[in-house]
This record gives sequence, C-alpha cells and structure tokens, in this order.
Amino acid sequence: MTKKIFAISTLLLVLVIGAIFAYNFLFKAPAAQKNSADTAKTADEGKLGGTDSSGKTAGTSASVKAVSDEPVFGATLSPDGSYLYAFLSGNGQLNQFDLNGKLDKILSTEKFENIKKIVWNKPKNKAIIKLEPSPGTVKFLYFDISGKKVSVLKENIDAVSWSNLGDKIIYKHYDPKTKKRTVNVADPDGKNWHAVAETNYRSAEIAPIPGSSDISFWPSPNAFTATSAASVTFGGENQKELLKDRYGVDLLWAPSGARAVLSASDSKGGHKIDLLLMNRQGGEVQSLVFPTFASKCVWSSDSKTLYCAAPGDIPDSAILPNDWQEGKITTSDTFWKIDVASGKKERLVDPEKIGGSYDALNPFLSPDEKTLFFVNKADGKLYKLSLN
Repeated sequence: MTKKIFAISTLLLVLVIGAIFAYNFLFKAPAAQKNSADTAKTADEGKLGGTDSSGKTAGTSASVKAVSDEPVFGATLSPDGSYLYAFLSGNGQLNQFDLNGKLDKILSTEKFENIKKIVWNKPKNKAIIKLEPSPGTVKFLYFDISGKKVSVLKENIDAVSWSNLGDKIIYKHYDPKTKKRTVNVADPDGKNWHAVAETNYRSAEIAPIPGSSDISFWPSPNAFTATSAASVTFGGENQKELLKDRYGVDLLWAPSGARAVLSASDSKGGHKIDLLLMNRQGGEVQSLVFPTFASKCVWSSDSKTLYCAAPGDIPDSAILPNDWQEGKITTSDTFWKIDVASGKKERLVDPEKIGGSYDALNPFLSPDEKTLFFVNKADGKLYKLSLN
C-alpha cells in the first residue's frame, strides 16, 4: 500500500513539474530577452530604422530589426508588396519606404495631427484616418491618396472598415435623436449611406468576411462584456448570430473567409486569454491552447498558418484584454507560427536572439512570407523579423 501511494505521489509531482515547465517554455519571456533591451546595438546604418524599443541601437545578432526611428501609423505594404507605406508621427505625412526603412519618397505632403488609427482599403489608394483632436473627441477623415482629396465623415461614428473590394466603407453610427446604434454601408466619403443592422453595443468592431458580401460585427473587446458576434449582408439581409456568451472577444478572419481566429477571456473579468478557431458559421469552436490576442496575429495567404506574438510578463492579477488595451501593462513577446489544422506550434526565433522587449501589435507579412512586420505597442515604432 505504501509503495502504491509513493508511486501515485511521484506521478503527480512529475505532472505538476511538467505543466509548470511547459507554461514557462511557451509563455514566459526569459530573463535574457527582458534584459537584452538594455544592450542592443544597431545593424542598419544610414536608414530611418535603427533603434530598438529601449531607444538604443539594435544588435547585429538580434533577429528583430528596427524599420522606423519614430512612431508610425498605418504601416502597411504597397499594392505590389515592394514598399512600405506609413504616416510618421513627427509630421503626419504619408511616406513610402523600402522594406529596410529607407525613405523612397513622400506620397503626400498633407499633414495630419493627432492620428489614432489608419484604416486602408485593399488597393491601398484610399484610407480612413481616425483623429483624436482632444481627449474623448474623435473625428474620421476620408483620404483619397491618388487624388489628394480629404473629406470629413459625419459625427458620432466610432468604428470604420472597408468592403472587400475597397470601394465602400462600413461604419457604426450613433444617432443622438433616436438613440439607435446602427451598422451602415456608404461611399468612401460617407455619401449614399444605408443602414444594414442595429446593434446595442456602445463600442463595436467591424470586418467584412473575405470571399463574401457579408459583414461581421461584434462589441469591442472587453472582459466584462458578453459578446454576440453577428453577420449580415451588404443589403441588410440574413442577419445571423455567429458567437455568444464569451467575454473579451476579438476576431480575425482568414483570407479564405472559411474560418476566423478569435481571442477571448477565460471568464467575465478574467485574468487569462486564449486563442480559438471557429468556422464561417460560428460553429466548430476549438481552442488552440495559445494565450494571446487576435491583434497579435496574422494569417498566411493560404489560411493554413497563423503567425502570432505570445505575450510574456503578464501579472496574474491583470484583467485581459482590458489592462493590455488600456496600456496598464505591456508585454514582452515571443514569436510563433501555428498550424491551424494540427495545432502544432513552432518558435520563429529563439528568445535570446530577439534582441529586445517587444509588445507586438497588428503584424503583417511580406509577399513571400519571409518577413514579419509589426508595430511595437510600447514605442509605436515599426520592426521586422526575418522568418528565414
């Protein structure tokens, strides 16, 4: 009997130690990664890029390289993928850079102040610019890059997206007279609009579903808000519920539109976050057993692989995703790729070679998918990670 108790106790001890090791291996940033931000050196002389997240130059042995030396907004690839577009925080102008961060040309001398967000259409010839002229005050502008045209969208808009073709905008609007909140479709300058759905959420996210004429919308990620994600056609027909009764949800559709990855809190006001998959209809929800936010991920073009930053150094008391979104905490990320069919996870770079502490946001891939670009939420600068 004593031998049996000893054997069971030994097995439990091994399982506990194994679980702790796996958690730390996957999601806790090692000390080498955290300290490396203080000792990094530059590898890219004579470029706009050159400093890491600590403000020092990034080391030649580091895998993550700086692309910009100041905060950027709306960093994205040009239509042919050979250049980068970005609005610089310093002058608010739109510039074109090569993939190493060297200035190629100024695309527009129009200067925008107090930029909060840039939303590009697919052809990258038009953008919606979100400004915050003063705390709590939001203004949206339509910017036609080719024609250098700027239009102010109507008031009481809080979320804007583009149609799949990039010829229409989709936005959420609040009418102070009727007290109604609606999802609407319009021309890029806001004209010829029509409502397609009503929503009860004060703040919402909107995204077209690739490969279809459907629109998805859901409440902005909040650990205290039970989500009801829905879809509706551009004509306002066939509204369907995709997801409900999950907290802190954010969605990222695959390029095929056949599925979406979503991040969600483990409970109301929860302290943990998980990445899940769902199909086009909102069914077959399954966990990828990977604690990160959807806004730290990007899909491969074939919709088979996710490239994600896994946040480390999150306090156990943190409410997710709220504390991260509100800037109460920053993360020290590691970088991974996930095969969504098998769930297999593979590091993109060893933690000790990252060369700094980065809180990655809105990553995107080069056309050959050999380079991962991301904005560091901590300093607003653009960085890149070679995937070779």
